[in-house]
Amino acid sequence: MSALPLAALATALALGLAACATPPPVAAPAGGPPNEWSGRFAATVHSGAAEPERSSGRYLLRADGVRAELELASPLGQTVARISLDEGQATLVTADGKSIRAVSAEALTEEAFGWRVPLANLADWLEGRIAQPTEREGERVVAGVERGWSVRVEAHDGQRPRRLALEWPVGARPGERRLSVRLMIDEARRAPWQP
Repeated sequence: MSALPLAALATALALGLAACATPPPVAAPAGGPPNEWSGRFAATVHSGAAEPERSSGRYLLRADGVRAELELASPLGQTVARISLDEGQATLVTADGKSIRAVSAEALTEEAFGWRVPLANLADWLEGRIAQPTEREGERVVAGVERGWSVRVEAHDGQRPRRLALEWPVGARPGERRLSVRLMIDEARRAPWQP
């Protein structure tokens, strides 16, 4: 599939949904919009093989404008990788010290995994902002497409997204290579952070 295993790809996506106990509701951020999200992810790669490849874990995303940091962990909480994004640079560092650098998140994920993943858009999606809405519930956007991805907010906690489903590429047919990612937002908050 690529230079790094699926577990690293899934971790790099930082998306999550676990089938365990329901966590407490997403907290409303104090002092402005959130700049930190944490939760669980599950990723599935369908490549036409008999069995899809699956991976899951936990994520912590911090974002401030063009700067972001994504920390990925195993289901047991061990840090697996850290991705840092800044204007003109993206860096992936794995737990074993392997480092990959590129000019953007998409270039980084393509080099590392063979997929162009728009990690820079993740904070917007976690807030329910999707560039091309395709479905609404009243004023709230619940589905849309952006950068070749289908984004659907499957559940809300008040006005905040609680669970998302992402599919790439948009319109993939059965048997075609595709990536499915689900993410559960356990907490969204405003926190001090200096990248």
